[in-house]
Amino acid sequence: MGFTLKTIRDNQVKVFSIQKILEILGEKVNDEILIDGKSYRISSFISTGGGSGEEQTTVCQTVELFASKDDQFQFSINEIISNSSNINLFINGIRYTYGISKSYHISGGNLIWHGDFDLETTDEIIVKYSSII
Repeated sequence: MGFTLKTIRDNQVKVFSIQKILEILGEKVNDEILIDGKSYRISSFISTGGGSGEEQTTVCQTVELFASKDDQFQFSINEIISNSSNINLFINGIRYTYGISKSYHISGGNLIWHGDFDLETTDEIIVKYSSII
């Protein structure tokens, strides 16, 4: 389920998902948000419908990648990720920015890392993305 907000200065409209708002307001490192005194895992988010009459369920998927050798920069991702704005890459608990001119991008079923340091076999590499089931 999405909703729109207008910017204050120029009245531009942007669409946000509830999951995106949870990610913004929540604690990114531990993947949690505090609501009414209880901690919830952001990656457990499941949309229960879009309100348009069609029931869709959005599930946050988590995939752990492993570097088989130091300096590895390309990883095969078997999952189909259709919307790059829903991709989050965490390395050792730190979130990196998607884009060819940023830290990484997805191309042809592969995640290509081009961040500012070389990956090592001991790094924890997690990809989180949303998919509709």
